[in-house]
Parts: sequence; structure tokens; C-alpha cells
Amino acid sequence: MISIFLMFLWYIKWPWMHAVPGRLRNPLLVLLRLTAICLLAGAAAGYFSQMLVHFKLIPDPGPTVLDPNAVSKFQFFMGAVLIAPILEELIFRAQLKRFSGMLLFISFICGALLSAILKTYWAFLVSPVIFGILFMVYRFTIAGSVTRKFVFWKRVYPWHFHLTAICFALLHLANFQKGLDLLPFGLLYTLPQLAIGLVLGFTRIFYGLRYSIALHALYNLFFVTALFIQQ
Repeated sequence: MISIFLMFLWYIKWPWMHAVPGRLRNPLLVLLRLTAICLLAGAAAGYFSQMLVHFKLIPDPGPTVLDPNAVSKFQFFMGAVLIAPILEELIFRAQLKRFSGMLLFISFICGALLSAILKTYWAFLVSPVIFGILFMVYRFTIAGSVTRKFVFWKRVYPWHFHLTAICFALLHLANFQKGLDLLPFGLLYTLPQLAIGLVLGFTRIFYGLRYSIALHALYNLFFVTALFIQQ
């Protein structure tokens, strides 16, 4: 586990593209080690975030909306452990190895942000427009040269990798009743999700999308189980 953790720390300093191995020798063991790293990273980041609130360095975020009693336990379990990991990994991690996917992701995030601000789903109509503009710029400036594409992607990718984790974290402001009102300090309230997003991104690049989905599901399973036990 230590070797994977050190590799993860080195990777997030300056992310780079990495070829996914064809087949792992001990996939279950690797997944368990990644789960341990994910849990430790999330717990450490969560503790730090709570300390910021405790010492009143940031305002109290208020209650969350994560109420398992609002739906049946089966629905809550399926949503947290199956549906959310698949959807979130497809949106936030699947596109990490695709330039066109990056353009789609940026367009989607712009639409999501505008929809949250205006509080209407109609704002998502801006996403296809933004994608069209970005694609046309890409098509007539970068796409004509393999060298330009390689150099541009090499420079942009590290920033895009971290942007993906940041957007993943900020999405989870929806877990709080105050939601967008927390945006000035938004990332400080979602430090656990930021740490988890970095681990999931590392997992997707080094081991593949199916491993990041499985890791996400295992992480959520741990906390859903803990929540059910507390009840």
C-alpha cells in the first residue's frame, strides 16, 4: 500500500498521462489498497475541514440533506453505492484520457454552474453552444498538427486533472441545505470529496475506469454501512 500511496502523492504534484496495464496480477488486493488510501485521505481531509469549522475559521455549513429516512434503505443504498459511483465516474473520470471528452466536460460544467446560479435546467442549453465553440477553436488551431496536439495536451492535462477533482468536490455542496450559499468557502467544506476525487482520478489513469467505479462504490459502501449502523 505504501508504494501505491507514494506513487499517488508523486502523481498529484504534476499529473501525466499513463498507459493502463492490460491485466493486474492481484486486482482485488490493489483495489483494497486503493480503498484504504481513499478512506484515509477522506478521513484526514474531513477532520481538517471540521477543525476549520470548530475554530470558526469558516462559518458552520449547517445541516446536510443526506437523510436515509427520506427514502427506503434499499433506494438510498442503491443510489449511493451503485448509481452515484457509475454516473459520477462517467462524468468526472471517463473523459480524463480523451481530448474531446475534456471539451464535453468543460461544456457540461459551464451548463451545470449556470443552471445552479439561475436555478433552472434551461441553462444547460448553453452547454452545446460552448462545446461547439471550443470544438471549432480546437479544430482550426490545434487539430491540424499532431505535434501541437501533443504539446497542448501535455501542458493542459495537469490543470484539467485537478479541475476535474475540484468540480467533483464542489458538486457535493448539494449535500448541504445551504448549497450555493457556501460557495465562497465551498472547497473547504468539501475537502473530503476533493481528496477522494484525486484518488479516483489517479485510479482511473493508472488502473482504468472500472477500478475507479469499483473504488467509488466501495468508499460509499463504507459510509452507507456506518450510517445505517448509527441508526
